[in-house]
Amino acid sequence: MPEFKLDDEVYKLIVEQLDGAVITDKDGRYVYVTKSWEEYFGIRLEEVIGKYVRDVVPTTRIHEALETKRPIIGYPIPLKARENHQSFCNYIPIIKNDNVVAGLIHIIFNNEKKAVEFAKMLNKMSDELNYYQQELRNLRKSKYSIDDIIGESDSINNLRKQIRRAANSTSNVLIEGETGVGKELVAHSIHDLSNRSIKPLIKVNCAAIPSELFESELFGYEYGAFTGAKKEGKQGKFELANRGSLFLDEINQLSAVAQPKLLRVLQEKEIEKVGGKGSIPIDVRLIVATNTSLEKMIKERKFRDDLYYRLNVISIRIPSLRERKEDIPLLVNNIIDKINFQLGLNITGIESQVLDKFMEYDWPGNIRELQNVIERGMNIALTGNLTWNHFEEYFQNKLLRFVSYISNKDILPLKKAKGEIEKDIIIECLRKNNNNKAQSAKELGISRTLLYRKLRLYNIM
Repeated sequence: MPEFKLDDEVYKLIVEQLDGAVITDKDGRYVYVTKSWEEYFGIRLEEVIGKYVRDVVPTTRIHEALETKRPIIGYPIPLKARENHQSFCNYIPIIKNDNVVAGLIHIIFNNEKKAVEFAKMLNKMSDELNYYQQELRNLRKSKYSIDDIIGESDSINNLRKQIRRAANSTSNVLIEGETGVGKELVAHSIHDLSNRSIKPLIKVNCAAIPSELFESELFGYEYGAFTGAKKEGKQGKFELANRGSLFLDEINQLSAVAQPKLLRVLQEKEIEKVGGKGSIPIDVRLIVATNTSLEKMIKERKFRDDLYYRLNVISIRIPSLRERKEDIPLLVNNIIDKINFQLGLNITGIESQVLDKFMEYDWPGNIRELQNVIERGMNIALTGNLTWNHFEEYFQNKLLRFVSYISNKDILPLKKAKGEIEKDIIIECLRKNNNNKAQSAKELGISRTLLYRKLRLYNIM
């Protein structure tokens, strides 16, 4: 086969076809720029050749791509010669024999309009993909999977191991955890990984079922069982979940009347419909969740110990968010991506200062509260980076609601309590910033003038 080579001039012509392209050496210095790049930035090749790209364009990320050997796609950057219009660039390291030998930068969209048009097309494709994924999930009867559990902390990795072990069994599972930690997600993950995943996972919130309707909801009824009963009768949740899984959320809310009825089903593995004449055998894997200690409820005579032992065959405790704060950055990025998609927003990231403050907060509402806070901030920002200004009001309101600031066992008046809390926050902020008042004022979200006024008010020297 004859050898075929392109001369350097042809290579240059190929590169010129790229919109706003730059070639750098392995250290990120300019080697070549296209004519379109010169037009966009108003700079000629002779003026930049041999210079570091970041010295000419401070917002570039080519040095990061070269150091990590990984491309960075679609990063926003302004075009100086076009009234600061926003463009979007790719940064690509050129690698030979596992060594970086050069870098390539090229503009993929030279204005927001093109980027928006592409985003619309991408969103349409994503909507279609999401639709088919949801159809597949509906067929598999599970809304979430173990892949939806975000985090790399030891406690979350251990949780995944427990979920996989539980999925390999058919025994009942008791999931314990505070409100908002993701108990339903864990229940779905267990079902999704089990050999029952092709059958239904039926969810029941025990707090939402009045005790007088418990039997008809869970066991079903026959025609004529009571006034208003449907002519065709009704299947109960146990029947619907047959050969699948039944998830009883907030099992701690199950009434004292309903508890022995559930216990009998677990013992006999059969149900009797309301108004029915015989028993119906069932094969259901039970997964229950509680946000309160059932052992404590047993001591208080609010929960049957025999039912507890039937339920607590496999026990899984989900850690609270304050126990795994190292997962917060991953969770935040995941939540931003999801909300961007759901609401059609364009949030590009979050400032490290915000993440630092998130790490200092205890998140009593756990992941549910974190999701709510981020969504609030994103609806304020709509685009760009999330800053502390987008969250400050929420956390200030949390402080204002904190009325149990106690001194000498007496509750302080709200105004005085607010002042004491504010004083403590200012002192802590000054300590953290080595008494740098300009930086402290910035972190507190107030002007330096207001900070000095508060220092005099609270006699902080």
